[in-house]
Amino acid sequence: MSLELFILATPLMTTEVKKCDEGRKSNTRFLALFTLATPLMTNEVKKCDQGRKNNTISLALFTLATPLMTTELKRRTLNDLTPALLEDETLLYRFSKARDFHVDAAEAMLKKHIIWREQYKVDRILTDLNPSEVMLKYVPFYFVGYDKEGNPVLYVDFGSADIKGIFNSENKVEISNYCIYTLQGLMERCRSQTQKLGKPVTTTCFMFNFENLTFANATNKKMLELALYIAHMFQDNYPERIKSIYFINTSFYFTLAFNVVKHVLARVVMSKIQCYSPDDDWRGALLEKIDAAVLPAFLGGNRTDPDGNPRCTSVIPPCRKVPESYYLTNSEKKLSRSKDAKKVTVTRLSKETWSCEVTEPGSYLEWEFETKSKDIGFAVQYRPSRDSKTSELLPKQRIDTCYEPEKGFLRCDNPGTYICVFDNSYSWIYSKELYFRIQVTPPKESDICTS
Repeated sequence: MSLELFILATPLMTTEVKKCDEGRKSNTRFLALFTLATPLMTNEVKKCDQGRKNNTISLALFTLATPLMTTELKRRTLNDLTPALLEDETLLYRFSKARDFHVDAAEAMLKKHIIWREQYKVDRILTDLNPSEVMLKYVPFYFVGYDKEGNPVLYVDFGSADIKGIFNSENKVEISNYCIYTLQGLMERCRSQTQKLGKPVTTTCFMFNFENLTFANATNKKMLELALYIAHMFQDNYPERIKSIYFINTSFYFTLAFNVVKHVLARVVMSKIQCYSPDDDWRGALLEKIDAAVLPAFLGGNRTDPDGNPRCTSVIPPCRKVPESYYLTNSEKKLSRSKDAKKVTVTRLSKETWSCEVTEPGSYLEWEFETKSKDIGFAVQYRPSRDSKTSELLPKQRIDTCYEPEKGFLRCDNPGTYICVFDNSYSWIYSKELYFRIQVTPPKESDICTS
């Protein structure tokens, strides 16, 4: 049936697609043909996408489905598309592909995108937004150059960023606006490259360096909530814009953060991520895609500053602490005055623990704590059942809360007992007055993944 319909429909479909695209939006034959062909095509596209690349019928139907589906999507959304969107020749294809060429789903996605662009004034953001000094100086987004095929390369020095300083100096809206500003800048570079090279350049390479990532940053609640928000925002509004993502110098702390974020990433995005530990040959992997003359020497290339500095600080400045003079408000420890906070004194050379039972996989263990003075060790342990051994999930870290409470969370993939440990065993002299809040939020009730 598939072969017979394919042979019968091919000339008719291509002719009717052309007619519809030229303005005959009410053409009855096209609409009837579209209704007939949609289930067949989406099924064949799915088969082709699952690996039947050599199936001639699947490939032919895939080729045929693209103009048919995108033409129907254009017919449905033409009155909503702005002039800026109409200039993007890849728009309809990208949104159709993001929804596996299911036109109803692609239409809903594209219309939400149009509303989002208006809400955040995306078409004018590069000219109207004036990023603050904190954003420009301390958020480590750096354009490195172009890869061997002409795609922009963005380097993010995530591990060394002053996460707390940035969040103390800017609110979530300003930070997300700056992310959109950066992404739109990359889209402009793609457009320029398309004109310069005479071929479509629509995707970007992203390089995230997690060297120096700390426990506090990897579990920072504000940071993880923003990461989830940006992941949702990017997937919903920039489909088919990723060429590759390199995570370099990954560590155990990286896995804590990524274990939260990866659950909201689409399969196609996950397939483009390459993770490298410090011992892996990530420099060689980068050089396969990026010329050595473009890649800074400390990342494996031979590019240096004019003075020979291999760190290329003129292109990628070193991360610095955000001065407290930029903070929106003076940091203040308030947990001790909260009615629902618990108080305990951790005596010298001792530990205190707080256990939580997790019954639903995917729940989140959230914590917030502060000491009246000095630091305190913090760790999380896990016990699958009452009779089983306790294992360490998060190694002990000494946390200083002299400026503000420590807030973080951890995704609990397995049911069991999760134990928060407040460790003062290293202190021979001082007891620590501790205030804390700890809770487990089931996945359906958690606002973390919807932040």
